[in-house]
Amino acid sequence: MKFTKLKILFLVYTLFAINTYAEVLNVLIEKELDDDNIIIVTSKGDRLLLEKWTMKLSPLSFEGKIFPAKVSPMWVKMYIKNKGEIKWSVEKHLGTVNLKQPKNNYTNSSQQGGYTIQMANNDELFVINGETFKAQIYCLGWKHGEKVKFIEGSAYGACVSAKLLNLNRGETCDVWCE
Repeated sequence: MKFTKLKILFLVYTLFAINTYAEVLNVLIEKELDDDNIIIVTSKGDRLLLEKWTMKLSPLSFEGKIFPAKVSPMWVKMYIKNKGEIKWSVEKHLGTVNLKQPKNNYTNSSQQGGYTIQMANNDELFVINGETFKAQIYCLGWKHGEKVKFIEGSAYGACVSAKLLNLNRGETCDVWCE
C-alpha cells in the first residue's frame, strides 16, 4: 500500500515539475508542414518540430507569424488572439538559430509597420533586422532606409527563402535567407 502511494506521489510531483518548467516566450511559426505539424523558432533560438495535441483549432496559415506561448521541454501552448490556445507536443529539437537583436538605431516592425533596410548593395544584398538576405534575381532600385514587410519567411533569418514587400515602392522581391 505504501509503495503505491509513493508511486502516485512521485507521479504527481513529476507532472507538477514539468508544468512549472514552462517559460512564456514568443514563437515564430517558421513552417507549416501540414494541419498537425509545424516548425517553430522560439525567442531563445530553439528550432522545434511540433505535433498538434489540441483538435479544436487549425493553424490556418499562421506561417511567418509570431505568437506568445508557454514552452516546456515536452510541449508548447500557443495563445492565438480571439481564437484561444493550441497545445503541441515537442517531437524533435532541430537545432538552435542565432537570433541577433536589431541595432538600436533601427526600428522594428512592431513600432513602424515594417523593417528598415539597414544596408543595400548592388540591388541584390540586403541587411534587414540585423540579418543578411540575398536577392534570388534582383530587387531593382531597393535602397537603404526603405521599409519592407515579410510576406513569407522570417525577419530573424530563420528561413531558406523569403518574399519581401517594399512598402515605399509597393514591389515584392524573393530573397534567400543567408
